[in-house]
Amino acid sequence: MFVSIIASSFASAQTGSNAGSFSRLGFGAKGMSMGNAMVSNIFTDVSGYYNPSLSAFQKKGAVTVGYTFLSLDRHLNFLGFSKKFKLPGQSIGGAGISFSVINSGVNNIDGRDNDGGSLGNLSTSENQFYLATSFLLSEKFSMGVGFKMYYSKLYAGVTTTSIAFDVGAVFNPKDNLSFGISLRDLNAKYKWDTSQLYGSNGNTTEDKFPFLMSAGATMKLPKDKGSVSAQLNFEKIPKYTDRLTGIAIENKNQFYFSLGGEYFITDQITLRAGLDRINPGSDDFAGNMKPSAGFGFMKSISQSNSLGFDYSFQLEPYSKDPIQNLGIIFKFK
Repeated sequence: MFVSIIASSFASAQTGSNAGSFSRLGFGAKGMSMGNAMVSNIFTDVSGYYNPSLSAFQKKGAVTVGYTFLSLDRHLNFLGFSKKFKLPGQSIGGAGISFSVINSGVNNIDGRDNDGGSLGNLSTSENQFYLATSFLLSEKFSMGVGFKMYYSKLYAGVTTTSIAFDVGAVFNPKDNLSFGISLRDLNAKYKWDTSQLYGSNGNTTEDKFPFLMSAGATMKLPKDKGSVSAQLNFEKIPKYTDRLTGIAIENKNQFYFSLGGEYFITDQITLRAGLDRINPGSDDFAGNMKPSAGFGFMKSISQSNSLGFDYSFQLEPYSKDPIQNLGIIFKFK
């Protein structure tokens, strides 16, 4: 019993072991290559994933599609859209909308019964569907709210659906400076019911997501050559109940920093780099950090449309293989 409690306490203290960990890896090649320090960055193509209020500053419409190369038969895919609109009768101000889908899961799981007989290859999947709207309350300040639906399939007959929401704000006091704050995954949780699988021996369990709060600042580089961002993140880790002992275990909340930036070498080529999960108080300071780098290429295909691709390379703690992401982006007026 003692060993079980200690082991479960250690495991639950790791961010990746909490429910919905796929949704906290980042969004797309651009965000991941910049250390996910994107809560305040209005000087690049934005995603409501990081802050629902950002889309009010996305002047051109942007559609992104991304595929991630991961180890251990995992997959992670992205689809996103973001654009600013003028409301009817408005000459200034406006509103923005963001939509995104994240699909994740594990394939090729060797299924076995209690006697060791083969059940074939099994798979799991997790999905996040996201819709956010934002409004410019002035030319310098926007607020937004995002709604999420999580759908997860663990096994045949064992699925769960959850509704959560985000709120955020962005303040742009100067042309080269912006501040942002977001609260994410409010009310997010998985509620599992295994009665369909095990009959009277089934039960119901609830796994809450960590609550995330991020606040940061972004500065645009001189001559519009890019931007740099710094961000403070707080994760409130929910209590963990050991399923063997029924004991509720308190978890240590997480504070960490994220840094990132991009530099335009030419009008078409961009270099990016970042460092995520900088936690000075961690017992494994270097092991938890996630350095990243990447580049982007954008080419005009008409007077109002552009097409490009992004690539990111990010080191993943406790894995010998990096996270690599390829993305395609289409921009239009």
